[in-house]
Parts: sequence; structure tokens; C-alpha cells
Amino acid sequence: MDFSGHISTRQMAAVLFLSRIISLFTFMLPSASYIPPGDRVITAFAVMLIEFIYAAILITTLKLNNGRSIIEASGEYSHILSGIIAVLYIFAFLWAAGIGTARFELFISTVMFPNSELTLMIVILIAACVIASLKGIEAIGRASAVLLFVMGLSIAFILFSVAKEFEYYNLRPVAAEGIGPVTGFAFYVSTRAAELLSLNVSAPLIKGNVKKMIFLWIPVFSAVCTLILIFLTGVTGEYGDDQIFPLYTLTVIARFGIFERLDDILTGLWVLCIFIQVAYLMYLSILCMNQGFGRVKKFPCALICASGIFAVYLYSSQTVTKFSDIVSNRITDVIFIALMIVIPVAVTLIKKIKLKTRTKI
Repeated sequence: MDFSGHISTRQMAAVLFLSRIISLFTFMLPSASYIPPGDRVITAFAVMLIEFIYAAILITTLKLNNGRSIIEASGEYSHILSGIIAVLYIFAFLWAAGIGTARFELFISTVMFPNSELTLMIVILIAACVIASLKGIEAIGRASAVLLFVMGLSIAFILFSVAKEFEYYNLRPVAAEGIGPVTGFAFYVSTRAAELLSLNVSAPLIKGNVKKMIFLWIPVFSAVCTLILIFLTGVTGEYGDDQIFPLYTLTVIARFGIFERLDDILTGLWVLCIFIQVAYLMYLSILCMNQGFGRVKKFPCALICASGIFAVYLYSSQTVTKFSDIVSNRITDVIFIALMIVIPVAVTLIKKIKLKTRTKI
């Protein structure tokens, strides 16, 4: 692995898009059962507004820290602090990768191969991610750019093929219970997405205008999500409310030309999406080890990360109910806000205070 590798803004946008979209595709209804279906349509817009706040803080702290990661910036005045922060981000990335893997396994074992033992498949997936993470961020970025093009076509095919089934009356009154459920669920979604959080570590690896990339990626992804959710609600209606994985139901309905079962084809693409997500987060975890504890041996660190991801997967994938309970735990909100806002702002402020102190001396 080459820690000095770089990735273009387009490639990073592709990585972030694929990493996030797989969470939408394997979205579980029980974890969102407290928000009316009509309100889910505008949730993506509400999430966008919240993430603009996160992005503004991210861009500001990156600029004040001269484009360095938050771990590198804290290491300027305390190696112990940088090590602690590195451990916190490693935990967050491995947790996100493990939860993503568990969500995908539950999807496969629930709707594709019910009651099947898929542990071996997950082991193979994580092993492949170890190899990909050792190849470096450039390899992950190039693969993501190609996959994004194919994924874009597949989404267009789905929406086009189900358009004739769309019924406007399925779009129930929006915000009938006020904006409380929408804002609450939007915050819930935003604190369980690791993409913007990951840029606190990976931003220095990006070649190009990071600010422009972030402020374009957020609305573009939100627009895609909104469009998908509109079709999901308009096509499936009340039937979709009874499905654990409603977006999969949408792909089952889809037909396009000679392809009578788009869901089988798309599931293969979703496997590649979870591969990108886990490989990216594993790479960042190893990068955190390198930044927080000096130069490390890559392969042993990759194995440690793989073990951590597998442990989270085993812990959270026993049943859909347990998974939903774990993911819905509000401690996740606290950890996310600490890593996304509190720690970056605190490190930046400490740096400014120390610089002023030195200047006066």
C-alpha cells in the first residue's frame, strides 16, 4: 500500500456515491418505521441541508489545518492525542464497514437465499477487500469510476421500466404530522453515514478542488435519492410498506427489454458496491494507524481491520430485529457528532491558541 497515493475529485465522488447508495438499496423498513412513507420522499432533501452544515465545518477545519487530516493536525502538538483520535476514527470506520456488511448479508439471506448460511461469502468478501485496500486508494477510485457509470445506467433502467406502474395517489400527504418526523429521521440518517466523516482523513489524498467536490456531491446524491424514493412510493404504495427491503421490491417489478429479472443483475452490482464501501473504509482504517502511530506494516494492519469488521458483522447480523436495534442506538449520534464536529473543531481551536501563544512569546 502506498500512503502517498492520490485520487481525483471525480473518483472520490464515485467512491462516496457507491458507498452511500448501497445503504439506500439495502434500506430496511423496520429501522424507519416511525416516519410516514410520504415523508421519506423529502427526507433526502432534509439530509442534504444537514450535511451542508457538516460540510461547512469540514471545509473550514481542513483549510485552517492547511489541508491535513485531523489526525495529522493533532499530531503537531501531541502524539498521544493523535493516537487517541486515530483509534476513535478506526473504530468508527470498522463499525460502519461491519454494519454495512451485516446489512447486506441480511438482505441476501432474507430475500435472495432465505435461511442460507452466508458466512463463507462474507469471509470471501472481506478477504477481497483486504487485497483491494492494500492496492491503495487509486485502485479503489478507478474501480469506482467504472462501476458508477454502470450503476447510473441500472438506476435509469429501473426507473424507466417501472414508470408505467407509477400512481400519483400513492404519494401520500407530505409532512402531515409536521416537520418533526422528517427532521428527526434526517438527522438519524445523517449520523449513520460515514462518507463525509471519512473526508476528515481522506481529504488530503484528493487531487483537485475538495470544496467544490463536496458541495456538488451532496445535492447530486440527494437528488438521486429523492427521485428513487418518489418512484418507490409511487409504484409500490401500501404494498411497499409491508416489505422489509422495499427498494428490492422495486427491482423485482422492473422489466427492461430482454431482461426479465433485473433484480438478479442488480444484486451483482450491489455486491460490487458493498465491496467498494468496505475496501474504502478498511483502507482509511489502515491510513489512520499510519498517521496516528507512525509507519506500520500494512498487511498485519489489514488483517486486524478485517477481523474487526468480521466481529461487528457477527455481532449485528443475527436477526433483522437485532440489527435494527443496534443501528438505531442513539449512542451512534453522539459518536458521530463527536468525530464529525467536536473533535475537528477542538483540534483546530487548540492549534490556533497554541500559534497565538507562540507568536506572543
